[in-house]
Amino acid sequence: MERRADGTYVGEISHENILAIFGAAGDFNRRELLVGGHTLYIYAIDGLTSGGFISEYVVKPLMQDAHAATLEELYQNALRSTVYNSVAGECKDLNTVASRLVNGFCVVLFGHRALAFETKTGEKRSPSAPEVENTVKGPKDAFTETVRTNTSLLRRHLRSPALGLYETQIGRESLTNVSLAYLEGITDPVLVERMKQRLGEIDIDGLISPAAVEEYISGSRPTAFPLLQFTERTDRFAQGLLEGRVGLLVDGLPLGYLLPVDLGYLMSSPEDRGTDYLSASFLRILRYGALLIGLLLPGFYVAMAAFHPQMLPTPLLLSVIESKQSVPFPTIFEVLGLLLAFELLQEASVALPSSIGQSLSIIGGLVVGSAAVEAKLISPIALIVVAAAGICGFALPGRGFADALRLWRLILAVLSSLGGLFGLALGGLCLLIHLAGLQSLGTAYLAPFSNVRGKKALLRMRLKDEE
Repeated sequence: MERRADGTYVGEISHENILAIFGAAGDFNRRELLVGGHTLYIYAIDGLTSGGFISEYVVKPLMQDAHAATLEELYQNALRSTVYNSVAGECKDLNTVASRLVNGFCVVLFGHRALAFETKTGEKRSPSAPEVENTVKGPKDAFTETVRTNTSLLRRHLRSPALGLYETQIGRESLTNVSLAYLEGITDPVLVERMKQRLGEIDIDGLISPAAVEEYISGSRPTAFPLLQFTERTDRFAQGLLEGRVGLLVDGLPLGYLLPVDLGYLMSSPEDRGTDYLSASFLRILRYGALLIGLLLPGFYVAMAAFHPQMLPTPLLLSVIESKQSVPFPTIFEVLGLLLAFELLQEASVALPSSIGQSLSIIGGLVVGSAAVEAKLISPIALIVVAAAGICGFALPGRGFADALRLWRLILAVLSSLGGLFGLALGGLCLLIHLAGLQSLGTAYLAPFSNVRGKKALLRMRLKDEE
């Protein structure tokens, strides 16, 4: 028996070779059976298989076939008649035996031939309501960590025979099951083939973390902006397929990935299709306003307070001067300090349990912020500006996109401290050029605003007009 560099096993199917692969594993179970004078071996991995299923649907039928004269007859009977298991398959080589065992199959060895019977355990976690993408209306089922459960949830939303599911395994050690979903007749076949090619080019030990999926699928371009969209909602995933996009389901991740992605998709919310088109259009325009305010407001305040105070109205200018009289730090230090404190507070609230995280947010936002203002360490206007920018960031539906904007918000604030409004304009131009140069599976990031889709990106059209 030999193990290649790509993780596959080469050798004869035998009891000794199977033990060489799994014999040292504590969860590896094996049993020797004597059926009609022939010795059979049964292998299974505890936790992935059900002992009751193996006993009832594999061992019991085999023991009742004691009249078989030869080992070949016993093998053919088990494959075609005696073993009443819904899924059975021949193992052509040693690597197939190992793959079936780690995927929840029970393997029966007939001399130097083997059969695999599906005896997987039940669900580890049932579908629950979405935790991040909550909506007032709409379905309450979210993806789980089991890819087969996720494909069944998708089938319940899209009962079309045109739903295609291309399945493969990625990872030399993890052997992660990945399903590529698309709708024949709606999805461009070029997108499907391009995704299959990218999946086939992935060479990695384990595809376990979301970052590994996103970087290998999107090409790991040097950008903070997401080049694929993730969702925990099955209905949103299904809607993405209906729009002609391709979807990716990865075993072990309670998420679904959609490609291609652009700014219009990232700024849409699942709630848009749960309300009337007028209210949804108003909220969508409000989100774009929140995007601009959250991105530009800190830098704009730094530029106006430090370089262009003459452009402010006199009452506002007097208010700014009065609030900064006792503050010992320059405006840029105030804003950057508050922005960094805001990021640290948000990171701490995510890492802690929900109950403690909420208390931390209240203490950090109210107590510490008020104390800093009263101690004359920061000005009230700077605190209001950073708080308004943070709230606008929370109004964005895509967390990956919002995180990228948080990074660029810091960059624009620094540029504003160096060149005022000219630095802010230069930073905004660089951001626009950067976004214009991004592509997701061949689709431009700013595609909604470069063609007739701009109206659909800003407004939620009536459903009958979208057909």
